Amino acid sequence: MGRTRKPLALLSRAGRQGNDPGDGAGGFTLLELLIVLLLASGLALVCFNALLADGQLVGRMAEGWRQRQERERALDLIRHDLTQGDDVLLDPDLAQHRCSMNKRQPVLVIATKAGPITYAIGSPPSNIWASRVLLRCGPAFTKAGVWSQKSFLNRVLIDGLQPPETPWQQCPVAGGAEVGHSFALPLSVCMEPATGLVTVRLSQGQEDSTASAVVGLHNLMAADALENKASN
Repeated sequence: MGRTRKPLALLSRAGRQGNDPGDGAGGFTLLELLIVLLLASGLALVCFNALLADGQLVGRMAEGWRQRQERERALDLIRHDLTQGDDVLLDPDLAQHRCSMNKRQPVLVIATKAGPITYAIGSPPSNIWASRVLLRCGPAFTKAGVWSQKSFLNRVLIDGLQPPETPWQQCPVAGGAEVGHSFALPLSVCMEPATGLVTVRLSQGQEDSTASAVVGLHNLMAADALENKASN
């Protein structure tokens, strides 16, 4: 059988269909590509800023947690010294300090049998510390965790101290007295003379931590132990 030949008119019409600009076979124009690129860049910038903000927030939270841990450790040491001490001087400027108080302001002085323990606010002794610092001048600790009777040390406990945003207007405990005009200082101290309860606040600007302890608590516990032993 011979092949059927299509008319030339049909062939020419079919060949022209691929060149018809209205058949939708064309790609994106340059303007469309630029618009898509701008939108993608804007979206990427928004995502980057969101990630950057999240990173900064996480960094601030980590820094706040670190500072809080440092404040708690310093307050734990102050609480220990208070309970093991004998008394707190309401006017720390009158105390005989075992360390130099040059450019330092004594705030809390705890009288002990080994000598006075002084907590002071001052400028950082070196560039590794930031802002104002809290220093402790007192007996060193032995490996057993008790005071050494041989050596006194002057050490920085915490840096980055700033006055509280809202200073105490009065003692947080009834019948308490301000110690050493300290309410406007980064280390604020209040004492109730009748009970020996001492409340201490350590401030780093917007953040602060508070602790309380009874000065001379070890004497009270020893007296109770002797009384119980005598009664038995």
